[in-house]
Amino acid sequence: MSNVRPLPPIALDPEGVVFDMDGVLCDSEPLWAAARFAVAEAVGSSITVDDFHAFYGSNTSQWSAGMATLFGHPDPAEIARLTIDHLLTSYKNGAIRPIPSGVAALRRAAARGPVAVASGSPRVVIGTVLELLDIASDVREYVSCDEVPAGKPLPDVYLEACRRLGIEPTRSLAIEDSLAGARAGKAAGMTVVLVPLDGAPSSAGAEAFADVILTSLDELPLAPKRAAG
Repeated sequence: MSNVRPLPPIALDPEGVVFDMDGVLCDSEPLWAAARFAVAEAVGSSITVDDFHAFYGSNTSQWSAGMATLFGHPDPAEIARLTIDHLLTSYKNGAIRPIPSGVAALRRAAARGPVAVASGSPRVVIGTVLELLDIASDVREYVSCDEVPAGKPLPDVYLEACRRLGIEPTRSLAIEDSLAGARAGKAAGMTVVLVPLDGAPSSAGAEAFADVILTSLDELPLAPKRAAG
């Protein structure tokens, strides 16, 4: 059931929709955790789940530097490569876990207007996930936080996604699950639709930055595509 607050009109008829990926289109947090645990073991170190909290919303250079510091490793780029390689291998071996309501909502949004994905994942990971979820053709643009000056909670990735789509942020939706992402969408001037993940530390506090709170993207109301002319 959706939150009791009234839905703003823009939620029904946005100019465009920008989706987060991890936690919205696929349940990838356990796979990221597995990759980080595997890399820690490979370099003879260790990491805890609590250590991951500092990485939410960050770009590759930020989280790889953080991991390298935790590991006492001299080369963040090597840590990034090992982590991304492990993650991609797990995805391609069938470990990816789609969130059906998110995938369906993206397809509904794409049927009526421009859609982008704005994610903290590296660009190669985003492209791989979109192909594996069979939604690459529905997504007009996708932007990684690696392609902009700063990751979430700063608005850069959402502003760039809107720029590439040619849409006005204030007339568009940001679909998020996390605190960092909700803050980024709000800072970009977008209407933030939040679908928090139950029990996920990354979602804690996100409600304060959301305009719409849903328990499932099956509840996302979108008007049919307008007739031409």
